This record gives sequence, structure tokens and C-alpha cells, in this order.
Amino acid sequence: MMFLLLAIVGLISYYVYKSIKPPPPIPLPENVSKKSLRVKLSDGRHIAYRELGCPKDEAKNKIIIIHGYANSKEVDLYTTQEMIDEFKIYFLFFDRAGHGESDPNPSRTLKTDTYDIEELADKLELGPKFHVLGMSLGAYPVYGCLKYIPHRLSGASLVVPLINFWWRRIPQNLLNAAIKKLPFAFQMILRVAHYCPWLLYWWMTQKWFPNDRDPKKIWTERDIELSKIYYKKSYMDAVKRQGEYVSCYQDIIAGYGNWEFDPTELSNPFTDTNKGSVHMWCALDDKQILRDVLVYICDKLPWIKFHEVPHVGHWIIHEKHHFEAIIKAACHMMLLLLAIVGLTSYYVYKLIKPPPPIPLLENVTKKSPRIKLSDGRHIAYKELGFPKDEAKNKIIVIHGYANSKDVDLYTTQEMIDEFKIYFLFFDRAGYGESDPNPSRTLKTDTYDIEELADKLQLGPRFHVLGMSLGAYPVYGCLKYIPHRLSGASLAVPLINFWWRRIPQNLLNAAIKKLPFEFQMTLRVAHYCPWLLYWWMTQKWFPSNRDPKKTLTERDIELSETYSKQSYKDAVLRQGEYVSSQRDIIAGYGNWEFDPTELSNPFSDTNKGSVHIWCALDDKQILRDVLVYICDKLPWIKFHEVPHAGHWIIHEKKHFEAIIKAACTE
Repeated sequence: MMFLLLAIVGLISYYVYKSIKPPPPIPLPENVSKKSLRVKLSDGRHIAYRELGCPKDEAKNKIIIIHGYANSKEVDLYTTQEMIDEFKIYFLFFDRAGHGESDPNPSRTLKTDTYDIEELADKLELGPKFHVLGMSLGAYPVYGCLKYIPHRLSGASLVVPLINFWWRRIPQNLLNAAIKKLPFAFQMILRVAHYCPWLLYWWMTQKWFPNDRDPKKIWTERDIELSKIYYKKSYMDAVKRQGEYVSCYQDIIAGYGNWEFDPTELSNPFTDTNKGSVHMWCALDDKQILRDVLVYICDKLPWIKFHEVPHVGHWIIHEKHHFEAIIKAACHMMLLLLAIVGLTSYYVYKLIKPPPPIPLLENVTKKSPRIKLSDGRHIAYKELGFPKDEAKNKIIVIHGYANSKDVDLYTTQEMIDEFKIYFLFFDRAGYGESDPNPSRTLKTDTYDIEELADKLQLGPRFHVLGMSLGAYPVYGCLKYIPHRLSGASLAVPLINFWWRRIPQNLLNAAIKKLPFEFQMTLRVAHYCPWLLYWWMTQKWFPSNRDPKKTLTERDIELSETYSKQSYKDAVLRQGEYVSSQRDIIAGYGNWEFDPTELSNPFSDTNKGSVHIWCALDDKQILRDVLVYICDKLPWIKFHEVPHAGHWIIHEKKHFEAIIKAACTE
């Protein structure tokens, strides 16, 4: 008896399983790629698409059309050439998963359909923004785009959009009225899709219960006329070629399942800084969609523009004048946006675009010796002291901010003779007579020094001395070319307030040592270097960068002695952007390393020394940061100089001490 019972239960279970299990997708032909353009998504599926209108690189409006239920990329809409030309539109049609020639997605949901759209747009290089237009059941991915990828939208249009009768925040009486607008058989399909999606295939194929789904019950007479024109049997067969389950039935499950959100919870993706618009179109004779629900949504989301169209049914999008109105509404906001953005962008571009370098005179080589680097640029230099072949100490001097190879230092003959010094001064890129480097960084400045030394045949090793902001290439030499150094000296070296391994409290204290307008300049240089030229020339915000606020009285005396206006004009002769402003960007940008990560380049087999000089009255450089670096790198010799300011190197006795320390190791 038990065996008979098990057999009966087994047979019934097998029958039920066979009845409710959807069939596998019907494979597409092998030559499908010859019939339809397809892109491969990251999960391996393919999406078939069709392009129409302006080339996407020239289009002002890029509109992705999302077809409705039992439809495809071949949906026939009134996309006239006049419309395309007037608004410069690029249309992208595609088969949603399982429809037409697009592979099915067994895990298809509202969210997966949304990200299919984003990935398709990226694969086809549509750019950062596009408009999405969804019709009927195909409008649910538009809601998904507004929820999950609002930053990618230039606009959205929902044409007679579906109503999910299980949205959480829509009043229940409205939803009840909306579902009762449908014939009972249609109501049952949607209830099965929502509550028992695994049973939908059986429900759509069973014969036991009343199941009259004649679409004419939900269409107006005009809808029926349009269906005979646009939806012939051959077209419908092509739409469902992989089977009704993976196309139409999964569409119903995704659209009427449990959503992660309710439309009334959406946020406006278009603010003052992100222009765009959302439109909802309601056909007043529509026998499927209850107007009151759409009105409720638009009342809750007043940023959605609500359009009521009288004397038209659910197939509104196939009426020429209505389709043109839908496209016109989508494009007009975009055209206005493009005009505003275009004018604003041009004005902003003119403000922030740095001027080109001021050309050097043709006879520049007669005024200053120059060498040509491997990238074609020229570096101007000045030599002083012993002939390099006889010198015991070869020191490359790296000038500071708004300075040059002609920096006036106390290089006395007695000092030169005592230590047999060869000095090499040079204009860093963009300064004086050295060509600018549009890609200038700490690393490029470092390799400029190495190539200059090689071109002038200084030999395998040399000492680098950098002052103030000009000390950042010294850090670069210690990082990138330590094997070329016989020593290094950093005089009142800059502090990059974004070094990664220096305690934040120290860096905060260091930047607060500067006046506010100086702090802002360095922050702009670090976070928005492309904006620095505008910042240094604008008049809107406090920008009084008087250097006297960061100099001691003695510094000011020295600056008046050594930095006369004629000297400054010569230093910045190619323009401030390519010289001093690029200097700030390179020094205060994101470095590839932190000073505390440096390794000692001088071992028993490679003699040499590194020195940091700190002026205790310096109003720019915080002593505690330099002390921290030297504590982490005990092979750096730290020198404190009392009663001296930032221009320490211009004081005879201090400069002599710096040179003596460099030469006596």
C-alpha cells in the first residue's frame, strides 16, 4: 500500500514538476551576430542593439529606447529624419534580456535590467550621460535608472508606465482601483507573477481555470488598428524566438515583483548643478493604466513633469504627433541645458585655461648657455668655480620659488679655492631661459637634473643643494637617483602638507602656520591643480598673498637687496603659470613617496651625507615636521640656526656653513 501511495505521489509530483518547470531557452542560430549587432556584457551575456540618427560623437541628444512587453529593438516609431536633424538625436534601441537576439538572464530583475542599460551605454561609448525612454511595461527599467544610476542620466521619459500594484507607499485604495481596471484574467496573471513567480509558466499554459487573455479587452479601437499595422505575427515570432518564458513571462515577473523601492521614494537627480528633466505621459483613454496613480506619484515628486493626452489609448507612442511631442519634451530641456552649459563652460574655460608660455627671444642662446634634453626641451645653466675636471666638490644648486640660476649667493673665491668647488646653477623648467614642461612633476624635475649633469659631463656623482620650494627635487634625487649623489642639502625645505606618513596633527599645525590665503593657494594646487591659474588671478575671493606675511624683517631686507623687480621679470619672463605656478603644483601635489620612506643612499662603500637646515625664526616652515623626518631618518644631519628666517641662504655666514658641511663629509 505504501509503495502504491509513493508511486502515486511520485507520478503526481513528476507531472506537477513537468507542468510548472519552464522550458529552456530556444537557442539562437549560430550566425546571430551576422543578423544583429551585439555587445558582450561582463557576465558573458550578449545584448542586441540597433542605432539610428546622428553619429553619437556629434549628437546633442542621446536617447536609449526601452521597448515594452512582447516587443523588441525593432519597434517601429516615427523617428523622422527631420526630427533627428532638428534635435541632433542619436537613438539606441536594444532587445531586453531574452527578447529578440539578446541572451536571456535567468536572474533577471529590475536592477539587472538597469545595469544592463548602463553597461550597454559604456560598451558603445555613449559618454557620461544619456536619456532613457521607456514605454508601458518597459518603463520599469526607467524607474531603476532613476534609483540606481541617476548620475548617468541627462533625462528620463515614462510613457504610459506600468503600475506595480504592490508598491508600498501608494495608498491601497488607489492600487485596488488600478488593478480592478484590468479584466479578471489579467489580474490573476499579475497576482501569480507577484506571489508565486515560480508558478507563472504553468499559469500561462494551463487549461483548468478561466484564462481568457484577449488583449483586445485592454485596448481601445485605435490601439487595435495600430497593433494590426505594427505587430504582425512574423514580428511577434521574432520577438519571442527564444521562448515566451525568458522574454515575456520574465518581463512580467521583473515588473510586478517585489521592488527594493517605491517610486515616491526617488530623489530628484537633477539639481542646479546637474540639469535635466523627467517626464511622465498619461493617455486619458488608456484602458490599462489608472491616471490617479500616476497623478499621485507626480504630486509626491513635483520634479516629474506630468503630461495628460486626451483621446488616445495605451499605444500613444505609435501616434506620430504624440511621439514627436514626447521626443521634443525630452530634447528641449537638453537643448536649453546644452546652451547654458555651453556658454558657462566657455566662460569658465576662458577663466581657468592658463595662457601659453611667452616665447623666448630667438637669440636666447647668446644670453645664456643651454643644453638640449632628450625630450627636445632646453635647460639654461650657469657654471661657477673650479673647472669641473679639477673640482673635488661638484654642487648643483636648485633655486627656490620665483627664482633662477642667477640667484645671488655668497660664492666667494676663498670658499671655492678652499674646497675646490664647481657650482652648477640652472633654471628649472619654465623659469628664466629654460623651456617649460607641460607635464612637470617632482620626478621629471629630478631626471632633468640627472640629464643636465650627464650632458655637462659632471661625472658619476654630484651634490645637490635645494632651497625652500626648490628642495623638493632634492627629495626626488634621494628617491629616484640616489646612486648619483655624493651628498644632499635641503635648506629650509618645503613641507608638503599631504605627505602620507607624517602625523596629521603635525601637518595641520604646519599649514596653520601660514596665512589663510596662502593655505588656500596650496589646497587648490593639491586638490584642483587645473584651477590654480584661475585662483591666482581671480578677484572674487580673498587672495592677498603678500609674501611679507611670511617673511621676517631681515628676510624683507634681503629680498629688497636680491630680488629687485627687473630680476623677477627675467625669472618669470615666460609667464607665471609655466614657472612659479607649476612649481607649486609639482611641490604640493600627490607624491609617489613620503620622505620618511627614503633609504640611506650612503653606506660604507658609498660615502656621503644629507643635511637639513632649519631656521628657527622661519615663518613658513614648522620645525617639528623637519625634526620628525630626521628622527625617522637618523642618517640625515639636522642643523638648527637661531635668529635666522626663511632667507637664511642669503646670509653670508649661514651659506658658508651650509657649503662647509656639504664639502667636509
